[in-house]
Amino acid sequence: MKKCAVILSSLAFLLTACSAAPADSVSATPVPTETPAPTAEPTPEPTATPSPTPAPTMAVYDEVPFDDWRDGAGCTMPDYTFSAPHKPQPQEQVTWPEDGVTLRYNAQTLEEAAEIFHTTVENLKELNPDWQDKYSRASGCYWGLKVQADPYTLPMNSVVTVTVNAPWVESYYDRTEVCDVPASLDKQARAVLASAYYFQYHWWGMHAGFLPYEKLDEPVGFFNYRAADGAFYTKFSEFGSFLHTVYSDAWVDDMLSMDPAPFAEGENDTILTLDGDRGGNIAYCGHLFTEPELQPDGSLTFWQLSLTCESDDFKGWAGEETIVPDTATVTTVRLVPTENGWRVDALELPN
Repeated sequence: MKKCAVILSSLAFLLTACSAAPADSVSATPVPTETPAPTAEPTPEPTATPSPTPAPTMAVYDEVPFDDWRDGAGCTMPDYTFSAPHKPQPQEQVTWPEDGVTLRYNAQTLEEAAEIFHTTVENLKELNPDWQDKYSRASGCYWGLKVQADPYTLPMNSVVTVTVNAPWVESYYDRTEVCDVPASLDKQARAVLASAYYFQYHWWGMHAGFLPYEKLDEPVGFFNYRAADGAFYTKFSEFGSFLHTVYSDAWVDDMLSMDPAPFAEGENDTILTLDGDRGGNIAYCGHLFTEPELQPDGSLTFWQLSLTCESDDFKGWAGEETIVPDTATVTTVRLVPTENGWRVDALELPN
């Protein structure tokens, strides 16, 4: 049984998904000459990776320098600091499981899941006797489909911790985000992925819309507010430059063309914004990544594995006992190349 603490507002349906250092002191990042080995015991690859065979590394492409990417954004960009590569560290009270976990996936159709995990619809139905109950009409998805019979061994690929800081943001909570990204990405790719986590955690994920805002004299469609001084951006032109510096054009178009969209351009280059929040899964224990692989279309694709404890023995985080996750839910992360560097084309928050 899912253990979710959900705080909904009138915008909660928007947030359902299928599937500080100054700029001149950005620290240099040691770039490993080769991807660090997983663990002493080799970590098996998933039953189906985004690419069926090992693919070339990012060295195939001319790397866009981090400073060129940041300085060419056409807007004020956050500051970034990068740690050295390290093994992923579990959050407080969590211990990585020594045995495998149950691998799950949220799919729009059974056929989609069968293709991704190289199995059959019939096999998925056998693995999920309650498959019909897993379908949500509200979101158009099958939630938590078990996709392989054998336990899945978690990868322990090295990560880099990136701190993203926008010092002009009024709210201390919204000013900074610290996140891990795969260490095998180059510096610009690390920064673009960390920027996406930053944006989605604060303004298009756990919360939707910019704060602070001021109330409009008259509503404009669904919008009752405009971003005010102290928000991440107050000019739509700058906000658009940020989005296109971080995301693919297709991703930006999809977000801004939603009905209703979370943001829109107002009069005099202002930003119309919604306001909403959602909760998260209290059983969330952290997330890991498979190794990024270059695809035939030129994109980099890998899995984000969101770890949860679905055991009936899980009583929450109030005690002192160690929590061991037993389930990993797969979502795809995809970066696409442009002449100005990598852009995020697919990313869902792990919680």
